[in-house]
Amino acid sequence: MVFLELDSSDFFSIIYTISNMLRFVGGVMFVPALVAFFLEEFFFAELFGLMGLSILIIFSVFRIVLGKREVRFRHAIISIALAWFIIGFISAVPFLFVGLNPLDSFFESVSGWSGTGISMIEFPQDLPQSINFWRGFIQWLGGFGIVLLALLVFEKPQTAHNLFAAEGRSEDFYVNVVKVARTIMVIYFGYTFIGIILFLFSGLSLFESIFHSFTSIATAGFSTHSIGIGFFGSNAMLVSMFLMILGGISFESHFDLMHGRVKKFFNNPEIKFFLGILIISLLLVLFNLFFLNKENFFEGFFYVVSAITSTGASTFVSVSDFPALSVFLILVLMIFGACYGSTTGGLKIWRIIILFRVIRREIHKAFLPNHTVFPIKVGNKVISDESALKALSYLALYFFFIVIGSIIFMLFGYGILESVFTVSSAQGNSGLSILSSYSLFNLHPLLKLLLSLHMIVGRMEILPFLILIKSFGFGSKI
Repeated sequence: MVFLELDSSDFFSIIYTISNMLRFVGGVMFVPALVAFFLEEFFFAELFGLMGLSILIIFSVFRIVLGKREVRFRHAIISIALAWFIIGFISAVPFLFVGLNPLDSFFESVSGWSGTGISMIEFPQDLPQSINFWRGFIQWLGGFGIVLLALLVFEKPQTAHNLFAAEGRSEDFYVNVVKVARTIMVIYFGYTFIGIILFLFSGLSLFESIFHSFTSIATAGFSTHSIGIGFFGSNAMLVSMFLMILGGISFESHFDLMHGRVKKFFNNPEIKFFLGILIISLLLVLFNLFFLNKENFFEGFFYVVSAITSTGASTFVSVSDFPALSVFLILVLMIFGACYGSTTGGLKIWRIIILFRVIRREIHKAFLPNHTVFPIKVGNKVISDESALKALSYLALYFFFIVIGSIIFMLFGYGILESVFTVSSAQGNSGLSILSSYSLFNLHPLLKLLLSLHMIVGRMEILPFLILIKSFGFGSKI
């Protein structure tokens, strides 16, 4: 391999950055080790403990040998892209010991960390509890973001800032990004704790409450049962929907709400759009079900919330059992996603709003004198042409990846709706599926790899992946 775009100094800075991220992953592995020990699943306690200790030692040695390195923006963005793949491989190891083959283990791991929720485990209720905890725990960590977590262990403010910017974070309620990360962590922990209490009141056990609070606030979708959260009844589904909506709102908006800035919260154009499209989609699905004499209204409401928040949580009723219009709306909501700076996937509503504002400007310009300055405004914020171009470029890239992935799926004999829905679900980190259980668990290995790639690319928001390809000497036309 020839690193055409990187010199040795860049390479060492990237290793230094990834080492710090992986040291954190090693550290958090002691949590499932303690859970396994408490549950008297001693084999898995040893497995998680040894893995955590080994990772900590190996990458601490790397860090000592390399010394402190300057981490520039390009190092940060390449490190993030590589880290998603490496963490996916490392976190797959425990799944090998419950009967999954290496590819399915990697798929499950990536689906967990990316918050997608498509599972290769047919009956999760039969798993050792410590492995189920690991599934929920990595979804919870992934929802918070490996970069935000890693920020807490980086010493240099500039390194933290570059990592923060490289992941596309926009929260600016503090100048110090480490302080921002800590504030987000407090919000995330608080909502997780509230979720656990609410799930306990809805009749779930303590373990099930912790697990589903993890996966609901992270808008991720794994469950301890093959049916999904719907197995535990309507009260649990209501709690899950409440947490999904919280997870779909940006941390910055939560910060405003918690500091009493209620008017600012509800005047946020993204919040207005999110709640508006949620209500409109709900009404359309309800009307669709009513006129076709369907009775699963509550499940329809649940899937609308699950789709727009890219959670992918499921019930006894499959998405494929809904009428065509409802399935189409669920597909559109999965692609849209919720608020920018939240735990959700998809395009993010902020970019959709910018698209509408650009279209509006182009229409209005036809009725204005030449050279008239017509700024793009979202609320009280003026969006520069450069920022608008970035948003529109991302939209184009996002759909391009969906088209390519869908074409590959269709080459394997799947229909157009199955292909587009499945690829969009993976790339949007949703996890909803219209494939039968048999088709999903028996996907061709190449399609499992393809979906794994879409999950990672969607979670890192495409650009780091393209920069990674170019940095390693591929993609000369990029």
